[in-house]
Amino acid sequence: MVYGQSLESGSGAKYGGLSSPADIGVIAQFNDSMYTTEIVLGGQNFTVVVDTGSTDLWVDARGLNLKTTNNTGFNVNFSYAIGEVEGEIQYADLQIGPYVIPNQVFISATKVDSFPGNVKGLIGMAFDTATIFQTLMGTWGLESAQQLGRAPITNLFTQNPSAPAYFDLQLSRIDADGAEQGGHFLFGQHAKGLEAVEQAPKLERIQMDHWTVALDAMTINGKQYTGWNKSAVPSLPEGKIATVFDSGFTYPQIPEAAVNAIYSSIPGAVTYHGPIPGTDNVGDVTSWIVPCNASTNLTFTLGGQEFPVHPRDLITMYNGVKLDTVDGIDMVANTTICLNTWQVGEPVGEYDILLGMAFLRNVYASFHYGDYTPPGNSTTGQQPYVQFLSLTDREKAWAEFNDYIAQKLAGFAPPADPASFVKVLNAYTSQSQSGASSGSSSASADAAGDLAVSGAASDTSSNGSDKHSGDFGRLAAGLSAASVAIGLIGLSVSLFMCIRGVKGRRDAQYKPLRLPKEDAAGLDAERGALYRD
Repeated sequence: MVYGQSLESGSGAKYGGLSSPADIGVIAQFNDSMYTTEIVLGGQNFTVVVDTGSTDLWVDARGLNLKTTNNTGFNVNFSYAIGEVEGEIQYADLQIGPYVIPNQVFISATKVDSFPGNVKGLIGMAFDTATIFQTLMGTWGLESAQQLGRAPITNLFTQNPSAPAYFDLQLSRIDADGAEQGGHFLFGQHAKGLEAVEQAPKLERIQMDHWTVALDAMTINGKQYTGWNKSAVPSLPEGKIATVFDSGFTYPQIPEAAVNAIYSSIPGAVTYHGPIPGTDNVGDVTSWIVPCNASTNLTFTLGGQEFPVHPRDLITMYNGVKLDTVDGIDMVANTTICLNTWQVGEPVGEYDILLGMAFLRNVYASFHYGDYTPPGNSTTGQQPYVQFLSLTDREKAWAEFNDYIAQKLAGFAPPADPASFVKVLNAYTSQSQSGASSGSSSASADAAGDLAVSGAASDTSSNGSDKHSGDFGRLAAGLSAASVAIGLIGLSVSLFMCIRGVKGRRDAQYKPLRLPKEDAAGLDAERGALYRD
C-alpha cells in the first residue's frame, strides 16, 4: 500500500511485522514552533500535530467526505489558551505510516478556534486518561472504554502484544537557509544509527497522566541551580523535580526564579514587564530581551546523564516588531529583537516544570509504555519510562549558533541593543499615552506596557572554564546602540517601516497550553489553561 492513499479495510502493515525501520517522519512548521506528521483517517489526508503532552486524536474534517465506521452521538469540547476544539466522538479506519488501525476512535471537530489553517488536527501520544476515554468510561464503563476508547498509539500496541510497546521521536531543526535537519517518528523501532538509546537510563513515569519523570539537576554555565522549591509531587526526594516532556509545547515552562537565573547569565540581557507588541510575549508577564548573538550554557541532568541545550533553543528572534496600527497601517520598527524562549510557568500540582520543544530538539527520545493498561493507575510490573540519547555537542553547538545567527542577521533588520530597545519602547509608551489623553486614535498604552531595565548581566569571569559565554558576551557588546536602526513615529519617521496590512516578517508561534484535569485548579488568570490532556 502506498502511504497517502485512501484506506481499504484490512490493508496496511501489522504492527511489529516490519523487519526494517519504518520512519513515519515529523516535520517542523512555523520556525520550529510546531511539529506535524501525516495521517489518513476515513479515507482523507490530514496534517496533525504530534503531541506527547496529550492523548486524544482529533481532526478538522469539515467539508470533507469522511468515511466513518461508527458514531457515538457524544459531543465534547476542550480548551487551549489560544483557542478551543468542539466535536463528536466517532470511529474510522486510521493509517499512520505503514500501519492501519481499524475503527479508531477520534473527535470530528465541528469548531476549531485559533489553529493554523494548514494544520487539521492533533494526535496525542500520552496515556488514556483524557476526554475520549473518560467520556466513554463514564457512559459505557471501564471495560468498554478499554476496548473502544484507546488512543491510536495504545490501540496500535494491542494489534501485537508481543511486539515492543514504544515509539521514538526526534524533533528536527531548521537551518538559517530553510533546510530541515533531523526528524524521526517511529513505532517499535529505532532510527538507524541511534540504536544506542536502548542503553540509556530508564526514566520511569512518576505521574499517571503524562510523560513525567524526575529531574536530577539543572546547571547554568557549569553551576548547579539550587533555587527549586519542594516538588509538587510529594513522593519525590528532596532536590528532585517533576518534569513533563511535551512535544506540543513551544516554550518550556519553569519557575520565574529559574528563568531569571538562566537569562541573567547572558551579558547585556535586560528584563521587561508587560506585553511586547508584535511578539508572542503578551499579557502581564516578565520577559528577557537578549542580545541576538548571545546565549548561555544550559544543561539538564536526568538519570545521572547530562543533556546540554543548544544555545539556539534559548532565544526567539523577531525581525521587525509591530508597535501599533494607525489608520490601517502597521508601524513596524526596523530592527530585530531576541526574547527568552524559556518562559515563566509555576507548578500546577502534578508537575514542577514542563520541557517542550526547546528541550526535545536536543535529544532522541524513546517513550516506552511498559506493562501499561488504560487508564494506568494500577500498572504492575514495568512502569512506563522514557530513554534519551543526547544529540547536542556543546562545543559544536556554539559554532553552529554563531553561524546561524550570522546568517539570519545578514537578511534581517539590524539587531537591537536590548537596553536601547527598552528606552525606545518607554518613549513610545509615553507618546501613546500622551496621544490617548488628547484623544488621538493612534494611542495604544497597552501595546508597549510598563517597561523597565532591571538586572545587570552577570560577570562572565565566574563561569570558570566555560569560554563560550565570554566569547559571545564580547560579540554582544559589539552591538552598540549606534547600530540599531529603530525609531519612533513622530520622532524619527525615517527609521520606521510603515507597512500597510503586514504584521512583521515572522510566523506566529504555536503554544498549545493544556490542563491535566477539567477543573480550575490549573488555571492561570493571565494565560488561561496551562496544561490539558
